[in-house]
Amino acid sequence: MSSGVESQQVLARAREVVSSCTGFRDTAISPSAVDRVVRAELARGRSAAELLAELQRPGTPLARALLDAVLVGETYFFRHPEQFRFLASEVVPAALRRGELALRGWSAGCASGEETYSIAACLLGMAPPGVRVEVLGTDLHEGRLQAARRGVYGNWSRREAGPMLYPLYTEVADGRVSIIDSVRAVTRFAQGNLLEPLPELHGSFDVIFCRNVLTYFSPDAVQMALGHLARALVPGGHLLLGTVEVDHPPAGLVRVGPPELQAFRRPTAKELAPPPKPAAREPEPFRVAMRAVTPPLPAPPPPPSPVKLHTEALQRIEGGDEAGAATILEKLLQQFRDYLPGMLELALLRERAGAREAAFALMNTVRDNAARLPPDLTIEGPEPLPARFYRASADAFLTLGAIE
Repeated sequence: MSSGVESQQVLARAREVVSSCTGFRDTAISPSAVDRVVRAELARGRSAAELLAELQRPGTPLARALLDAVLVGETYFFRHPEQFRFLASEVVPAALRRGELALRGWSAGCASGEETYSIAACLLGMAPPGVRVEVLGTDLHEGRLQAARRGVYGNWSRREAGPMLYPLYTEVADGRVSIIDSVRAVTRFAQGNLLEPLPELHGSFDVIFCRNVLTYFSPDAVQMALGHLARALVPGGHLLLGTVEVDHPPAGLVRVGPPELQAFRRPTAKELAPPPKPAAREPEPFRVAMRAVTPPLPAPPPPPSPVKLHTEALQRIEGGDEAGAATILEKLLQQFRDYLPGMLELALLRERAGAREAAFALMNTVRDNAARLPPDLTIEGPEPLPARFYRASADAFLTLGAIE
């Protein structure tokens, strides 16, 4: 029987293995997931010494089991549709202007493949005759890659927050859907780690989606992964990140579009070339001119965007500072009283803080305001959602609260 001290040593080493393989910061590694895997091995009669020895070697079954337990796989079709609209309206035309004969996309951290297929459907929908489409999906989790290759999904992959922008699947039995052949034909999947450069055999890309992945990484791992992603772009190519993953452009890239879009472009060689030196001018006679110069007044700062403030609050929540997030949301709602995403977020924070009456009051306001809007009206936020989403969320919260 292993002692408690030995078990703790195994758990600590297991977390180190997960962190080194994934780049996850320590607070993003679920203690219960790691504990569950280790306890299961000990229950099978293995000793702590055996487990420690196995954890010293890379790629062992135990290491793979730990990765399977902690990796996050939340995704669905056309998630964050504003980024797919940007792909269609900006990224594809820019690639065609460069003379590309193939539109190439990469879904980095693709989980079960919904994002990869969504990229492929969008590119197919926008590609003119004679231009090929090629899309790669990579992930650490081989089991999820196998599910992606099957291309059969249930209702969880089809949500109101992700409208069907381009043809993607057909209905099969029991409410499930299967990816259509034209989209399958241009899509492939491979195992890959964002902490390592993408193998050269995969080539370079016009667009890379890496969303809701770097959120879990340590600061050093974020910079390493961003470097690999930036280098995998063709000059002029675009990188699209998740809402709260970076607050400034990655090295070597420039921001395009509003901050909440989280879209970045790799400049072309022409853009990086230094400007030509001006022609030499004949020296002019020396003159002294005395005149008063009034410096121009600085331009007033742009007003804060509710989505930007909401994004700052989400970053605080990710960092464990829920009190700071609540303060930002309170100030946000003082300026933007009808901003439904902020109301909903603050109500949930107040509920978690034990302020149930305040949470219920806010949720009632969310429900009443949402009920006055057309159900299909898109409400802009970190993730654009229809008004009916806010009505349904508030109804569910208030109903459950009444039952309790």
